[in-house]
Amino acid sequence: MSFIDTALQMLVLAIPMAIGFLANRLALMGGEFDGRLSRLVINVTLPCMILVSVDGRELPAPAELAALLGLSAAGYLIAVAIALAAPRLLRAPAASRGALGFIIAFGNVGFIGFPVLSAILGPGAVLYAAIANIPWFILSSSLGVLMISGIPEGDARSVLRACARRAATPMLFASVVVLAFALCGVSELGVLGEGLTTCGAFTTPAALLISGSALAKYSVREMVTSPRAYAVATLRLLGVPLALWVVLGPFVPSPFILAIIVLGQAMPAATNGILYCLMYEVDPKPMTQGMFLSVIGSIVTIPLLAMLVL
Repeated sequence: MSFIDTALQMLVLAIPMAIGFLANRLALMGGEFDGRLSRLVINVTLPCMILVSVDGRELPAPAELAALLGLSAAGYLIAVAIALAAPRLLRAPAASRGALGFIIAFGNVGFIGFPVLSAILGPGAVLYAAIANIPWFILSSSLGVLMISGIPEGDARSVLRACARRAATPMLFASVVVLAFALCGVSELGVLGEGLTTCGAFTTPAALLISGSALAKYSVREMVTSPRAYAVATLRLLGVPLALWVVLGPFVPSPFILAIIVLGQAMPAATNGILYCLMYEVDPKPMTQGMFLSVIGSIVTIPLLAMLVL
């Protein structure tokens, strides 16, 4: 896919975000409505979209699935290493290092990643993306929370139990089920698949509308005046995916899997980071700045990376 084709596809996805922005300004979205709709997407429609990704697809071989999962896990470990080092190198205040690291380590896989990969690589990419991002679901809801909130008090066993509870989400459950389906050769879901498809189809427009509405809450001037926000957004959009392209490229068995891993890591900052900041009473401003800049920048960077890996 050429730069123009991919950029146009990103613009197609940007239109619902613009509509969500406008809907917030017209008081049609925002506040409790966005919160409820977000929970519906995360806990219901996105898991449906993941589950139906096997329906009618030609399933990859078990060896390919194992390679995909292992390479993806290695990619996230590289991303986390960059995320832990970069805020210190940027001389960020201790209170904001966790939020800045979260931006670098964790992209918006659910709200934006699956729809974008489906648009660029085809609907079959969702199956591979769901499996490749099992490490994301585990790490973002455990290590990611710890980066923002700090390590909870207690012994190692209680900390691990707390992390396990945070990682147990419907998205993780759906991804594990999809992995089991793929390993068992289940690719026809019949009437159940049709129902899940109908429900999952709600995910992309709802997610993009919510993302646009979230951006409407903040002043544009306030979002574009932090040098550290530009640095972490650049690392999120280009630094991490390019590092994975260089380090993992020689070990990836096919260009398609390389595209899944690299483009999956090229998404804007994950919006759940803002929820974690609010939950643990951490200043959300650095998180919102990084999210805003990465969303805007991704319209250009994702097509450039798509040209590189495809």
